[in-house]
Order: sequence, then C-alpha cells, then structure tokens
Amino acid sequence: MNIESIRRCYFLSFLLVMLPFLICAQGEAGVRAIISVTACEFFENYLHLLEDEETLIIDGRTQEMFSEGHLKNAINIDADAPNLLELLHPHLGKSRILLYCTTIRRTTDIMNALNGVYKGEIILISDGFRGWRQNGFPVWGISPVNPYNPEEKGL
Repeated sequence: MNIESIRRCYFLSFLLVMLPFLICAQGEAGVRAIISVTACEFFENYLHLLEDEETLIIDGRTQEMFSEGHLKNAINIDADAPNLLELLHPHLGKSRILLYCTTIRRTTDIMNALNGVYKGEIILISDGFRGWRQNGFPVWGISPVNPYNPEEKGL
C-alpha cells in the first residue's frame, strides 16, 4: 500500500464516521439562533425584550434565589428540576427565549433540554444574574418598593 492509498483510506473512514454528524448539523443550521451576550450588552442592545410578548424570560435558578430578585417579567424554571422539559414545554410557542441563571451552568442545562424541541431564537446572558446585579441594573421581586427608576441607566 502506498501513502496515497493510506490517505484515501483514512479520508473514507473519516467520512463514514463523521457524515451522520455533518448531516445532522446541516439539518439544524439556521433553525435556531443562539446569541450569547453579557449583562451590559443585553442592557445596551436588548433591554426592550423584557417587555416583548414574544420573548419568554427564564430564570434558571432555584425558587429561593428567584425570590431574592430577578429580571422583569421573568418566570422561574429551576434548571435542576427533574421534570425540566415538562416545565419548559408549555412555553415553547414563544419566538424567543432569554435565559439566565447565576452565571452560566444552569443556563447550559436548559439549553441542552431545549435542543431538538425548540426552534426559536435563544439569548443567554453569559455572566448571568451576578453580572446583572454587579452592574447595578434594575432587579424585580426583592421588595414592595420597585428599585426600577426610568431615569437611571439611560432608560
């Protein structure tokens, strides 16, 4: 066997192994957009989505963490819930999902659960609620007095 035959053999083996993965990846290309932004980038470019009826805002933290403060109009779906997909299912009709947790671990779990069942756009806040709070952005659900002030942060 010469070197060219060996290369062809390796190439064909590679194709046989990788072809199913390449076909699956092509089948899903363009079906779902995933946008990762920091809290600052979200605040500067996507803040209007907190009021958008076609955007589902999911806080993936625990109920206890959620009750200590969350983004406006967020719902709490704990990423560690054993019935995560069942909890997500009623909300899959929205065209866009905004995901966040404390940092990113739970967000990744929710994205994995959505894989293959949700075809809309996903926006995740990569530095999560921690980044949101560290930047002093408005937080809901922490007291009867809403800390939101439209004059602050350029709103």
